[in-house]
Amino acid sequence: MPVNSFSDYPMSWAPDKQELTYPIYYCLADMMERDIKSGKLSANTKLPPQRELADFLDLNLSTITKAYKLCEMRGLIHAVTGRGTFVTPYANVSTSTVEKSTAPRIEMALIHPFYESNAAIRDLTVEILKKPFSEQLFEYSHPLGDRGQILAGARWLSRFGLDAGEHNTIIAAGAQNALATILSSLFEAGDRIAVDTYTYPNFISLANQLYLQLVPIENDREGMRPDQLESACALQNIKGVYMMPAGSNPTNIAWSDARKTEIGGIIRKMDLMGIEDDNYASLLETPYIPVTLEAPGNCIYVSGLSKPLCPGLRIAYLYVPESYINPMEQGIFSQNLKISSLNMEIAAEIIRSGLACKIIQKKQRSALRRNGIYVSYFPDRPACMESYYQWLELPVHCTGRLCEAELARLGVSVFGAERFSVGNQVKANAVRVATCSAKSDEELKQGLTILRGHIRDQEEASPSFIV
Repeated sequence: MPVNSFSDYPMSWAPDKQELTYPIYYCLADMMERDIKSGKLSANTKLPPQRELADFLDLNLSTITKAYKLCEMRGLIHAVTGRGTFVTPYANVSTSTVEKSTAPRIEMALIHPFYESNAAIRDLTVEILKKPFSEQLFEYSHPLGDRGQILAGARWLSRFGLDAGEHNTIIAAGAQNALATILSSLFEAGDRIAVDTYTYPNFISLANQLYLQLVPIENDREGMRPDQLESACALQNIKGVYMMPAGSNPTNIAWSDARKTEIGGIIRKMDLMGIEDDNYASLLETPYIPVTLEAPGNCIYVSGLSKPLCPGLRIAYLYVPESYINPMEQGIFSQNLKISSLNMEIAAEIIRSGLACKIIQKKQRSALRRNGIYVSYFPDRPACMESYYQWLELPVHCTGRLCEAELARLGVSVFGAERFSVGNQVKANAVRVATCSAKSDEELKQGLTILRGHIRDQEEASPSFIV
């Protein structure tokens, strides 16, 4: 029996002991996750001290500690020195960017990277299939691609100044699978990875599934702050850093060359594992200089083709340092992430034929046109003219989550800031607006008209009536 009586004692969380099954710590963590995801435990709720909960449930303190640690690794709770343990803000907000709703809406949430070049890729595919021995593309082949396909990937990576060749280029089944392979092959449960305070939501989901802890690092206008990264490394035993220096998703913050040099120096000094995810780098007018060049022995460079070329191919090229090649290849083999031989050949031929440059130029023009429309609606807001999306700050009393919900009611899809948030930050008055995804320029204008009208309504509303 518990040492103390809790019959009249208020507790912020009092799980039912009768529901516990073995292993108890794991079951208790699942119960906490259920209550957080259902809203029973709301954001920023202070949880009972571990000793108090152990006494309440008549369990060993170590069992409670393991349950709390597991929930912390899942990104559900966080500890504040001297104050206690709290439910992480937005822990019950979906980080998924895959929506199941079939209701007709103007799409400005998901990124649809301009599909007008798909006809040219179809025609190229037909020519590939007319070649002698093309039927071999439908056979079982090497999971990592043949030599010609790997060299085409190395050629693509070389455009960023990387010393890529047959020995250190890996082909993956898209950037998302590449990230999954990196995290599952090179990290272990409990490892800590530094990320931007707002970052790619699918990376957040992957980390949570693998019980990796994400440590948010503040940004300024030049990118991730070196002093904050160094401090986190000293205090929290950081193992890796995930970066999108060409333009953060969702904030569009592009790192300065000086900042890349500083962060690269910290990666070398602290012997961190760098993951540079730059699917948008090839869309930039100015040639992109990767952070990986500052720490080539520590960084994996991930260059997906979905955004610059064709999402249906699901191809990404990776520059991988020598020390990571074997575990990465084993990870691909063990997870059976075999890529279609036909898709690898199509991607290689797009690069070899020069079609890649034409497609990129066409997408660049489309992005400039669409973002020009966006700027005409929000002329006083920052905008990245080369991007597929914009980061739009809302009135200080208006959250991204509520804006997302209200716009959905009005027939427009955007993503609120909470989907991208890491850690215990409370500022979330922003939405990501995908300017590339509307079916036409006119549809984009309709969506932006509704969005602008909603923001003006919020600006005129009294903050006291806004939740």
